[in-house]
Amino acid sequence: MTVREAILRAVPVFAANVGSGPDSLREELNKAGIPIALAAEVVEFLPIAVARAMLNGMGVRFADHYVRRTAQGRVIGEKRLDDEPVYCEGLAMADEIGRMGEATLMAVVNASPEYAAVSKALGSGSRPEELTCSPPTMLANNDDRRTFGDTSVDASGGAPRKPWWKFWG
Repeated sequence: MTVREAILRAVPVFAANVGSGPDSLREELNKAGIPIALAAEVVEFLPIAVARAMLNGMGVRFADHYVRRTAQGRVIGEKRLDDEPVYCEGLAMADEIGRMGEATLMAVVNASPEYAAVSKALGSGSRPEELTCSPPTMLANNDDRRTFGDTSVDASGGAPRKPWWKFWG
C-alpha cells in the first residue's frame, strides 16, 4: 500500500470518527486495511500536514521538525517533518482532501493539536503573525522501532546534555 493510498483510505475514517482519540483512530484505520505502523504515522502526521497547508500564508510560524518522547517524558529524538512520507504526501494532497468537502477536511484538520492551539490563540485575539508553534511532540509506543539520535548525550560524545527545560545549574 502506498502512502497516497493509505491517506485516501484514511480520510473517510477521520470523517466517520470525528472527536476520536489517536488510539481509536489507529484501530479504525487498521480495520480499514491500513497496516498498523502506517496507520500510526497517518494519525500523527496527516492532520499536521493538512492543517499547516490550510493555515499557509497567514503568517503563523511552524517548526520544521518534531520531537518523539516516551510516556515517561524522556525525549528520544527529533526528526525533520519533511523526512516523514505521510507528512509530505499529506501536504501534497491537502487541496484534494479539501475538495472532498468542508466536513471531511475539518475532520482531518481538527485532529491536529497545532490547529487547535492556533485556533484558540486566534479566537483570543492574537494575530497570526504573532504566533510561533513549538515542534509537535509525538508519543513513542512501546513497539516503536524507529531510530532517532540519542538526545541524552552531547553530540561530541561528552557528558549528558542539560534538558531544554532545565534553565538552572
